[in-house]
Amino acid sequence: MPAIGMNISGIEAKKNEEAMVGVKVSTNTNLKEVKEHDLAPLDQKCLSIDFEFTTTYTSPKDKKVAEFIINGDVLFFDENYKDVLAKWKKDKKLPDDISLQVINVVFNKCLKKAIILSDDLQLPSPIPIPVAKKKE
Repeated sequence: MPAIGMNISGIEAKKNEEAMVGVKVSTNTNLKEVKEHDLAPLDQKCLSIDFEFTTTYTSPKDKKVAEFIINGDVLFFDENYKDVLAKWKKDKKLPDDISLQVINVVFNKCLKKAIILSDDLQLPSPIPIPVAKKKE
């Protein structure tokens, strides 16, 4: 049951404010849609899981000061893809084991992009970057 690929279809990055003192950073992944996908070269079917990854920078006064939105899809192979698709259509939920794998793939790829975007827009990194210190 592996994730076999991930595609990014869009990236939007906005910065509204210059003051970044005390900013809070939050990250969220929303699985938006699940569809059947034909892997023609392999004569197989898999799931295409659309996602939206959002990183939001909020001021101490709860004002949104910056936001990154990354859209895309993860291709996921599961022998029981029809059952997974039926569950999605009924409940708008994936089984926990599949959901966790997909979210981890999205985090792995999109957080790397978010770090680069934060640097480009002169924002704090969305995750702590290690800092070397002199031994005492």
